[in-house]
Amino acid sequence: MACCSAVLLELAGRHPLLRDNLAAQGTDHSRLVLDARRLLFASPLDLTAAAATAHTHAAAGAHAALLLPESPDVTAYMQRMDLLKAMPPGTRVEGSVPDETRTDRSTTLLEVAALRPDTADAVSQALGRVATLHLGPRDGRRVFKGIGELIDNAISHGASTSGAFIAAQAYSGKTTGYRRLEIAVCDTGIGVLTHLRRNPAHSRVTTSAEALERAVEPGVSGTRDTRGNGLPDLLAGTSDTAATRLVLRSGDGLLRAGRLRRAAVTRAISTTVPVQGTWSWLRVSYRS
Repeated sequence: MACCSAVLLELAGRHPLLRDNLAAQGTDHSRLVLDARRLLFASPLDLTAAAATAHTHAAAGAHAALLLPESPDVTAYMQRMDLLKAMPPGTRVEGSVPDETRTDRSTTLLEVAALRPDTADAVSQALGRVATLHLGPRDGRRVFKGIGELIDNAISHGASTSGAFIAAQAYSGKTTGYRRLEIAVCDTGIGVLTHLRRNPAHSRVTTSAEALERAVEPGVSGTRDTRGNGLPDLLAGTSDTAATRLVLRSGDGLLRAGRLRRAAVTRAISTTVPVQGTWSWLRVSYRS
C-alpha cells in the first residue's frame, strides 16, 4: 500500500509510543496509515493510542488503514484486546487475522473500550476487579483510586466527538517476579495546555511540556475549583513498596514521572510530533 503522502504512524519494536518522538510522517491528512507490521509487543498504550488516532482522523473525514503485525502472536493479542472492533467503521485492515476461540479473561484484561460518561461506571468496575485480584485488596484499591483521576480527566476535559479509549493488562509476576498492572487512557480532547490555560492562574503557560509539569503538581487545575491533587496523589498513593511509572503525552509535550519507594522523579520535554488530546500510560509493579 502506497503511503508516502498519507499520514503514517509506525508502530515498531517494543513500546514504540513510549519513546521521546513518534515515528510519524506524511502530509495527506485525508488518509491515515497505522503501520504495525514490525511491532514486536503490543501494550495497552499502543492499542488505545491507535484507536484514538484513527477516530481523530476519521472525525475529520480521513480514511484509515491498519497494517497488522507480521508476528501472529502480536496480531492475535490485538484481536483479543478488541482493537479491530474499536477502529472506526470503514477502516481497512491489511494482514492475516487469525481464527479466535475466545475465553473469559475478565480477571486479567480490560479490552479496548470507549470511555464516555455512560460507560465510565462499567469500565471502572471491570478495572477495579482486575486491580484488586492481582494487586491484593489494599494495594488494588489504592492504585484504582489513582486511576480514577485518569478516567475522570478523559471524560471531563478530554471529552470530544471522537471519544476516549481505555485498556488494561495485569501480569501475575510468575516470570518477572513482579505483580504488575498496566493501564492506558487516550483521549482526543483539547489537551492539557488548553485546559490548564482556562484557569487565569496558569494563563502564562506557553508549552505543552510546561503544562504537563504543572499538571502533576499538587493543587494545579484548569478550573478555579479546589481540586487538582489527582495526579500527584496517583504517584504518591500507590504505597512505599510499589514501583510506579506514569507517562503523559499531550500536544508536543511528553512527561515521564516515576516513583520507587519514597523517591520520585519527573521530567518533561517537547517533542517533534504532536498528538491531539492526551495519552496516559501507567504501570504499577509490586514484588511478588
